[in-house]
Formats: sequence, structure tokens, C-alpha cells
Amino acid sequence: MPSLALGTSPASLLEMTSAYATIAAQGEYRPPLLVTKVTDAHGKLLMQLAPPAGAPGERVLDAPVAVQLIDMLRGAVDRGTGQGIRATWGLRADVAGKTGTTQNNTDGWFILMQPQLVAGAWVGFNDPRITLRSDHWGQGAHNALHVVGDAMRGALAQGSVDPAAEFPRPPGAALRDFMRSAGETIRRWFGFGD
Repeated sequence: MPSLALGTSPASLLEMTSAYATIAAQGEYRPPLLVTKVTDAHGKLLMQLAPPAGAPGERVLDAPVAVQLIDMLRGAVDRGTGQGIRATWGLRADVAGKTGTTQNNTDGWFILMQPQLVAGAWVGFNDPRITLRSDHWGQGAHNALHVVGDAMRGALAQGSVDPAAEFPRPPGAALRDFMRSAGETIRRWFGFGD
């Protein structure tokens, strides 16, 4: 279904973030880890949860395809509907993501990938007859993006993720600048997956 990526399917937030996490991991699926640690009110660590070190994921997407998807989704946060993640929330890290809005502004979505963390938010109602009634506030770029922006900025500020982390460079690829239109330079990977 071509429109699936645009918000026409009743996918859950967990399903969507799992799919994006697979893209961020260059096509390797790993079961999501929702809680990584538990602390008491004083910050004392009570429990540390982590995936098994070096556990391989299940290859479900070719790495060159995943890298191209990451690059396209960078465009959505650099020049598209997700650019508020940089403009409003000041995130300068290597991130990629996508906003989503279902028909009649029933739901707003935003999923953001950083090399060490994938975060998503859904804003909507359990009853599809209820809508956000606003072409502005009903869009994922104007509702869910702010939830994710606040969470990602917090994760970066607390050191939960490294702000200098970058998505891996594809083997044999070169990052090149080219002019998309007058005065607009875009960076893209070339020379892999041919």
C-alpha cells in the first residue's frame, strides 16, 4: 500500500518506532527495549536493563537500502515537515525522522532516529470519529514533534546519548554536496548499492 508511510494504517507507536529502529540499525531488527534502567527518588540505580552485548539483529532490510532511507529521512528534518526539531528544539545531532498526519487530522505522529536512540510520539484519540479539528495543530509537525523534541533534547542533555554520534558510513560510499536548486546545497551518499 503506497500510502502506508503517510499515516493511513492503524499501526501502533511501538510498531512504528520498531520499524524506524530497524532502519536506524542499517536493516537489522532487534526487539525494542522500552526501559533501560530503574532508579529511586534519589537517583540510586536499582536495576540496569540492556540488550545482550553484541547480540546480532535479524537482517530484514539490505544495509545500503537502510542507509538511503536514513539519508532521505534526514531530509525530512533538515528541509521538510520535521525541521522544527532543529529550529524549535535546537537539535544539531545526526538525526533523521518523519512526521505523519492521518486523514481529517485524527492522529499526529513523529518518529525521530538518532544513532543510539529512536523516539516517537502519537497524538490522537482512541475513537477515530474524534479529530483535532485544526489543520495546524492536527499535524504531527505541530503536536507529536514537540513531545519527541523535548524527550530527545533531554536525552542528549543528560548524556543518555552521545550528541556527536553519527549513523555509520556505508562501505564504499562518498558523501558529496550538490545543488538541488539555486542556493540550496544538499549532501547525499553516492557510490554504494549500485
